[in-house]
Amino acid sequence: MNATEINAKLFKAKADKIKVYPCNNLRASNLGFPCERYLFLLIKHWDEQKPHDVGLQNVFDLGNTLEAHTIQNIKEAGFEVVTPSVRSWKEEVRGGIITGREDIRIKDENGELLPVEIKGISPFEFDKLNSVDDFLKSKRPYIRGYPAQLFVYMLKFGKEKGFFALTNKLTGETKFIEVPFDYDYGDELLNKAERIYAALAANEIPAACDDISVCEGCSLAHICGECRRVPADVDIDEELDALIDRKQQLSEAKKEYEQIDKEIKQRVGDREKVITGHYLIERKSFVKKAFTVPESVQWRVQIKRL
Repeated sequence: MNATEINAKLFKAKADKIKVYPCNNLRASNLGFPCERYLFLLIKHWDEQKPHDVGLQNVFDLGNTLEAHTIQNIKEAGFEVVTPSVRSWKEEVRGGIITGREDIRIKDENGELLPVEIKGISPFEFDKLNSVDDFLKSKRPYIRGYPAQLFVYMLKFGKEKGFFALTNKLTGETKFIEVPFDYDYGDELLNKAERIYAALAANEIPAACDDISVCEGCSLAHICGECRRVPADVDIDEELDALIDRKQQLSEAKKEYEQIDKEIKQRVGDREKVITGHYLIERKSFVKKAFTVPESVQWRVQIKRL
């Protein structure tokens, strides 16, 4: 026995767990996915999905262990946790149903049981997600879809609020995020479900969503017909995301700086020295030397959000 043999068996054990399961209706867990075309195909052609890989199976299994860890963290803090006994429930909508099952319910000080959705999150996302708006504005489609899952639970049980229990995959820390029920968002989700069921009844496939990043890794891309991909001559560098986001945040500060600098110069005017309550301002002249720039090739970088 050697490490290579052990690793091969570890890989095979995970590969043997990979399965494509039937999907006969919309689920709370996928209703928030942004592409209605995908959700249509998932119900109509679920058996044609490409199976996920071993890497993703490891992620799923890790999520299961993190759920148990999160529940233990909550119990250690003194809260009463109830795990639903039913395997799944359904919520009726026009044309079909939405099925689901909340992870746990937590009992508040009045004895009311509130739905909680547990998520294992990367350290980077763990720090960024602190409100429901942070989820909805995320660049990652799967994170934008999380609130829909919790909203369906609140709708099903008539609750005015629910919680996300996020656990940092690196540190094991758990934090709660309170999510109040939003009736407009709830209506939007129900309308979306009804549109998909109407499309299924009419056998009219919806258009694909505008977010090209959703197409990457789609399990039904081979039968979609509208799957759009990043051109082959484009390098993908996700680490640039944070720098570009920060640049855009600072652009407004730069504009404000330039405007205030202009106003200061206008107020100083022709005066050579001005004293304020905290500053001494001196206005001095200097000669700006003329020079000629030799001809050269320049590059302009344009940034567009996908």
